[in-house]
Amino acid sequence: MFILCKGELAKEPYIISVSETPVYSLEELCYYMHHHIYSVTEEFFDERLAQWLSEQAGLDALAEKMRGLIQKKNDLKDLVVTLMCSCDYYKEEEIVQLVTVMKKIENLPAHEKNKIKADHYLRAGKYGKSLQEYKRLLYGDMAEQFSTEEYGDLLHNQAIALFHVSLFREAANGFKEAYARNHSEQSLQQYLYALLLNGQEEQFEQEGSSFGKTEEELAQLRQ
Repeated sequence: MFILCKGELAKEPYIISVSETPVYSLEELCYYMHHHIYSVTEEFFDERLAQWLSEQAGLDALAEKMRGLIQKKNDLKDLVVTLMCSCDYYKEEEIVQLVTVMKKIENLPAHEKNKIKADHYLRAGKYGKSLQEYKRLLYGDMAEQFSTEEYGDLLHNQAIALFHVSLFREAANGFKEAYARNHSEQSLQQYLYALLLNGQEEQFEQEGSSFGKTEEELAQLRQ
């Protein structure tokens, strides 16, 4: 897609650390925030951003304003709105809607905020970081805040990350454990797929049968 930019395009991009996404203009930065607002935290804003706005985007006044807000530890909404209002890419009503979403996020309990963070790392392909976050959620103090089904969904997502770092056996065990809690057909299928990809053909047959899969369904999974 194309993003219409009225300001300068930077020669060196600003790399958004949470996803390693490069942006070359203020408009691109605002677009990213608008579409990934659930992953935007105070850590998103630091001296590195202010320096890039000044040295690469040619926005000295905005850089100084952001630097002041960061140093004063202003509210996250203030930081986001200041950037969004500094270009004409979004209309006022769109920014107001974004603030409404941020207020909802702000009122979420800690365990839900941390799940959003872990899921964002997973979607961004930051599997190591997502595994760290899922481990804290699953085996830390926040674990008891999740329902049995929600806990199963966390195990499922952790297993996806394990799969992507080639830990197929651990991923298979994770999907099976997830299914025991969330009873999701997706978790069961991923479990059986992981067995196949790990070369555990005999266990695939046995487990598939024990979970009520017909020979036809197992053949479809193989295919």
